[in-house]
Amino acid sequence: MVDDQPFDDQPFDDQPIDDQPFDDGLADSDRGHDPDSTMGRRRIQQLRRRGPLLLGGLLAVATVLIGVAVLRHEDAAPPLPDLPPGAVRVDAWAPYWTLSDTLPETQERFSDLREISPFWYSAVSVNRIVIDEHAPFDDADEFIELIRDANRKFVPSIRDAMPAGAMAAVLANPVTRAAHVDAVVEFAADNDVDGIDLDYEQFAFADGPDTWEATSPNWVLFVTELAQRLHADGRTITVSIPAVFDVETTGRRGYWVYDHGAIAAVVDAIRIMAYDYSTSEAGPIAPLSWVQEAVDGTALAVAPEFHHKLVLGIPSYGSNWVTGTVGICPDTAEGRTNITARTALELADRRDGVPVYDEVLGEWSFSYSLEVTEGAVSCIQSRMARWVDAEGAAERVEIARRAGWGGVALWALGYEDADVWSAIVTASNAPLAPSLPDGEARGSVGMAPPNSRNVATIA
Repeated sequence: MVDDQPFDDQPFDDQPIDDQPFDDGLADSDRGHDPDSTMGRRRIQQLRRRGPLLLGGLLAVATVLIGVAVLRHEDAAPPLPDLPPGAVRVDAWAPYWTLSDTLPETQERFSDLREISPFWYSAVSVNRIVIDEHAPFDDADEFIELIRDANRKFVPSIRDAMPAGAMAAVLANPVTRAAHVDAVVEFAADNDVDGIDLDYEQFAFADGPDTWEATSPNWVLFVTELAQRLHADGRTITVSIPAVFDVETTGRRGYWVYDHGAIAAVVDAIRIMAYDYSTSEAGPIAPLSWVQEAVDGTALAVAPEFHHKLVLGIPSYGSNWVTGTVGICPDTAEGRTNITARTALELADRRDGVPVYDEVLGEWSFSYSLEVTEGAVSCIQSRMARWVDAEGAAERVEIARRAGWGGVALWALGYEDADVWSAIVTASNAPLAPSLPDGEARGSVGMAPPNSRNVATIA
């Protein structure tokens, strides 16, 4: 019997599946991968083969969609208190496919959040910003109203959902670039947002590095022009982009197409998506050493006076990989599936897996065997699940704080459980422990295993 859903970019549908996949809305893009690495090059090739994103699953509505004319409530909650020295703010993306989980928890979560980015808007042409037709409209409206009630910043993400090369072409032409700026500004005004988060990833994962030399200056012009317009309206601009891994401040290792240093002067925040390290073969989600490299490289590319604008993306999810197969699997046998901090331990319980915490990676994992049978065809899969739980999330927050960054952002609301949330909030403002020598992992000092399970720890 097969009970592990395939990784197919489909949203949650409330089926009683233990490791049901989640759709990150990004066509499985390698957030944060170094394009110079083997996996990074492979991912770019995969996206080229996939071709343009299918837009048939989007509801084509011009610019005014969910949240239009939402009134600010006079009885809104008070603003966030001042932070103690060295503490950082917490932001979060909120995908539509987790709203059934996040809506009941908004009171607990919103009190600790600065900015909340609903993740269901996409730019599909020069002047059209739409939402995914799968988004539950009533729930989305309620979620936005709750953001207002909590007196938190409503900063929706806009994803580049154009075919490969299309957004680059839009930005290369001054006329279409200005039209796209107008579209985003109109969207912001119609929806009465506090700011906009640009999640334009096609540059990095579909267009290819050979296009970056031409695209980069046009991207900087676009961000600068859009920032001027949004700031004039009293709104903010955030960009969510991969890192650069540059030790010489040249900006030429990693995703330099975004010119982190140039845009830092004009945007209000840069969220660095330091996760999705492994996507095409079994491996960690965001190893701590790699996260540190991303932080160090980005900090070198961005002038120190703008480091307070840098925000580190924190994952709270994982992957369930097939690492080996005995026999011939039926066509229905699943490959990689996705798990979250909410689902991983329940899966481990059902599969008699023993979670092990790797202090070097800052991630949990367990292995198990799964028999897959259909008629006379049968195989046994060896599977390994890896994910970031409370311990790892806290360690990544600490990395951002020690670097002097201005905040962290959770990917994503609905993936985390109560332990993960508590760990992130505590790590964002608790006194920092003394620094460890270079190369020494801090591990899970002072943190209990998740839900006090029977677990092992390796260093």
